[in-house]
Amino acid sequence: MQVVTRTRHTLKCFILYLIVGLTAPLQAQQNSSPISHTYKHKIASPLQVTGAGKAALTVRVAVTEEAKFRNWLQLTYPKAVARSDYGKTLLVSNLTTTQLSELLKSPLVTYIDRASRTANLEAELKDSDLAVNKIAPVHAYLPQLAGQGFVVSVKEGAFDTTDIDFRNRILPSPLFANAHTPHATEMATVIAGGSNSGPNAKGVAWQATLATATFASNVPGEGDQFMPDNGAQLTAAKVFVQNHSYGVGLENYYGLESQAYDEQAIQYPKLLHVFSSGNSGDKTIEEGAYAGIEHVANLTGQFKLSKNTLSVGALDAAGTVGARSSRGPAYDGRVKPELVAHGPGGTSESAALVSGIAVLLQQAYAQKYNGALPDAVLLKAILLNSADDRGRPEVDFETGFGNADALGAIRTIQDNRFYNQTVTQGSQQKFTIQVPAGVRQLKVTLAWHDLATSPETTGKALINDLDLKVINKQNNQQLLPWVLSSYPHPDSLKLPAKRRMDRLNNAEQVTLLLPDAGTYEIQVNGFKITQDAQPYSIAYEYEKDALEWIYPVINSSLKSGETNRIRWQGTTQKTGTLAYKVAGSTTWTVISDQVDLTKEYYDWQTPANITTAQLRLSTGSETVTSDTFILTKLVSLTVGLNCDAKLLLQWPKLENATTYQVYQLGKTQMQPFTTTADTTLLLANAQLSSTSFAIAPIINSIAAQRGYTLRHNQAQEKCYIISFLPQQIVTDSVLFDLQLSTTYQLKEMRLERDEFGAFKTLQIINPVTATVFKLEDLQPMPGLNKYRVSVTDKAGKVYFSQTEVVNYTPKGFLQAYPNPVLAGQDINVIAEGGEGFARIQLFDPMGRLRYETTDDGAVKTIPTVNLGKGLFLLRLYTPSGTILVKRILVI
Repeated sequence: MQVVTRTRHTLKCFILYLIVGLTAPLQAQQNSSPISHTYKHKIASPLQVTGAGKAALTVRVAVTEEAKFRNWLQLTYPKAVARSDYGKTLLVSNLTTTQLSELLKSPLVTYIDRASRTANLEAELKDSDLAVNKIAPVHAYLPQLAGQGFVVSVKEGAFDTTDIDFRNRILPSPLFANAHTPHATEMATVIAGGSNSGPNAKGVAWQATLATATFASNVPGEGDQFMPDNGAQLTAAKVFVQNHSYGVGLENYYGLESQAYDEQAIQYPKLLHVFSSGNSGDKTIEEGAYAGIEHVANLTGQFKLSKNTLSVGALDAAGTVGARSSRGPAYDGRVKPELVAHGPGGTSESAALVSGIAVLLQQAYAQKYNGALPDAVLLKAILLNSADDRGRPEVDFETGFGNADALGAIRTIQDNRFYNQTVTQGSQQKFTIQVPAGVRQLKVTLAWHDLATSPETTGKALINDLDLKVINKQNNQQLLPWVLSSYPHPDSLKLPAKRRMDRLNNAEQVTLLLPDAGTYEIQVNGFKITQDAQPYSIAYEYEKDALEWIYPVINSSLKSGETNRIRWQGTTQKTGTLAYKVAGSTTWTVISDQVDLTKEYYDWQTPANITTAQLRLSTGSETVTSDTFILTKLVSLTVGLNCDAKLLLQWPKLENATTYQVYQLGKTQMQPFTTTADTTLLLANAQLSSTSFAIAPIINSIAAQRGYTLRHNQAQEKCYIISFLPQQIVTDSVLFDLQLSTTYQLKEMRLERDEFGAFKTLQIINPVTATVFKLEDLQPMPGLNKYRVSVTDKAGKVYFSQTEVVNYTPKGFLQAYPNPVLAGQDINVIAEGGEGFARIQLFDPMGRLRYETTDDGAVKTIPTVNLGKGLFLLRLYTPSGTILVKRILVI
C-alpha cells in the first residue's frame, strides 16, 4: 500500500512538471542549496543575506501565472500559504530559508521581495515656519489658494478627528475607529491645519479636506505593508496627493513596492506620492554598490526609490541639510531626494510641507484652467524647477534640486511657464522662450513619468530616456543638464555637478547664471523611447535680480521685544543695510549696515513697541520696503465667569490696542464674532453657537494675529472663586490663599468663620480690585476651625467657597481625639508645632512604655490595637523640644 501511495505522488509531481516546464520543484524535494549568483537578480538584496535555517518567513513573490504557481506551491510545500497581494504579487508565508532559495529557481517566479516590515515615523513637528518655503507670502497675497475643495491623504494611520484644526474637513473612514497617533495628527496639521487652535496650527493648504490611510496590515500579527493604496479608490475620493512620512530602515534597491508606485503613477497620472527621505543620514548602507560608504545612499524604504514619486529631505533651522536627513544616491546613481524643505524635527515635516504645496499647485492650476487638474509629472517639474538651490551648487545627493519654493511654483503656473508634450523615438521638439533683461538665473527642468522597471532587471532603473538641451540663440551656446558623478567612492559622490547628457534620471535641469536677454530654445530629444510616445513636462523660470520681501508680509504679526526671523530673496549683492520705521514716524532706524544678503534671512530683535511698522533693505543699487506689519504680543482669553447661564470672557489690556476682535469657531474656521474696546465680554449662553473663542488686538486699524483659542467647558461652573485653600491645616497662624477669576461687577469679599453653627465675618474687602489675596484670622480659636469666603456682586447676589478646616495650635496646645477612644480605634493628635517630626510615647498606669513612634504629619496617628483598656499617658515632644502631656482613656 505504501508503494502505491508513493507511486501516485511521484506521478502527480511528474505531470505537474510537464505542465509548467519546471525542474526546480523536483530539485526542491531534494537537499536545498544556498542562493547562487545565478538567481541573485531575482531576490531583494536584504533577503540575500538571510541565513539558512527553518525559521518561518513571509515574502512577497511576483509570478507570471498565479494559478500555476499556487498549484505548484501547494504540492511542493504544503505548509506554505499564498495570499493575494497587489497586482501579480502574492504574500507567501511559512517558508524556510532553504525553501526560499529553491523558490528562486522556479521560472514562474520573477522576483522575491521583503514583505512586511515595521514602519518608523520620521520624527515629529518642531519649530514650524511657513516662511522658509515661501508659503507665508502665498497665504498673504493669494488668499484664494488655501486648498478649498481639494483632498489630501495622510498615509500612516488615524489622526485626531476631534482636533478643531480639522473641523468638518475630514473624509469619513473606518480607520478612525482605531486610536489616533500624535505623529499623524501633526502631519495632518502641517499639511492642512486650519489654525483654529492657535497661530502655530496653520497648515500649508489650510482649508483642504483630509483623508487617512494606513500601512498597517489587516492580518493580525503581520507587520506593516507598503504597497500603494488602491488607485481607483483614491482618485474616486478625489485624492490626488498622498503624504508618506514614515520609513522602514535602510533599503537601497528597486523592489516590488518601487515598481508598484511607478506603475500606479502611469495608471493614475494625476496622483502624486510624496515621501520623507528618512532620518538616517548618519547611517551607512550595508548592501549594494554603495555598501560601506558612510552617510550616503541611506533612504529608508525601497518605495522611496521609485522614479515617479518625490522624496523630500530636511533642512534645519539654519537652512542647511540636517545631519540625520537621508541622502542619495539611489542604488543606480539616480538623484534622491529630489527636494528638501524646512524640517528641524525631521523629514516627516518636510514631506508634509511639500504635500501641502502640491495641493496649492493643483488648486492654482484648476483655477487657471477651468477646473482641470495638472498631471503629477507637471507638478514635479514645477516643484524641482522653482526650488531654491541649497548645499553644493546645482543638483546634489543631499538636497536634490533644492528647497521647495511655494511662491515660485505658483508663479510658474500663473505665468504659463510650462509645456506638456510627447516625444517619440529619435524625434526632437523645440520651444522658444524670451528671457528679459535683469535676470539673475534662467532655469529649465524636464521631467517625465518613466515606465516601471522590473526589479529583476540589473543595472539602472531608467527605461525611456529623454534629453534636454537649451540653446542661447544670441551666441548659439548649448547648455546641457547638470549631472552628478554616481561612482561609488566618497570623493566622487561629493564632486559638483557637471554639464553632460543624463542617462540615469527621469528629471533633468539646465541653469544659466546672469543670462543674456533674448531668445532661447529648449530642445527635447527622444534618445531612447520603448513605446509609441513618451509624455513629458517642462517648467522654466527667470529669477530676477531684484530684492523681494518674503517675510514679514502684509499685516503679519511679529513678536514685540523678541527675536524674529525675517526673510528676502532675489539679489546678487553680498551685503546691505536693514532698517525699520514705526507708524507715525518718518525716521528709519538702522538695524544693521552689514547684513549678509546671501543668507536671505536675518534674526531681528524687535523693539518692545506695540505698533505697526515697516522694514527697508538697501543695497548699493536698490531699496525695497516691506508692506506694513504689526509688532505685537499674543493676547489670550480666560473665563472670568461661567455662572447663571452667562459666560464672561476676559483678557489683559495691550498697549496701543484701540479695540479687540473676538472670534468664535464656525463650521470649519474661526470667524469674527464681535469687536469691543473693553477687556471683558459678557455673553448669555443662548448667544453661543460654539464654546471655542480667540481674540486679536486691533492696532492702527489692523487686526493682529489671534492668540491661542480658549476651548470653554460649559459644564465647569466658575462663579468668581477659583480656589480658597489654607496654607497649613495644623498651624499656629491661620493663613489662606484666595484666587478669584475676575473682579467684574464684584462689590465685596468676606472671610468668615463658623462659630457654634453660624458663620461670623472676620474681614471685609471693599472694593475688590485684585484677584489674588492672602487672608489671615488674627484671633482663631484653639483647635478645629471652619472657614469660607463669600463674594457679593453689584446685583447683590452672594457666592460662597467650599468650607475649609484649620486646626489652630498655639504654644502649649495638645489635643487628642476621640477621647475616650474605643479599643482598636486610632487616636488623632494635633499639637503645637503642627507639621514636623514629633516624638510620641504612650505609658500605661504602671509607667511602662507601651508605644513609641515619630510622626511628621500635620495630624499624627496612634493605633490602640493591643493596648488593652484603661487610662494611658500621652507624652509628645514637639520639634522645638517642648514636652506636652495628655491623658487618654481607652474603653
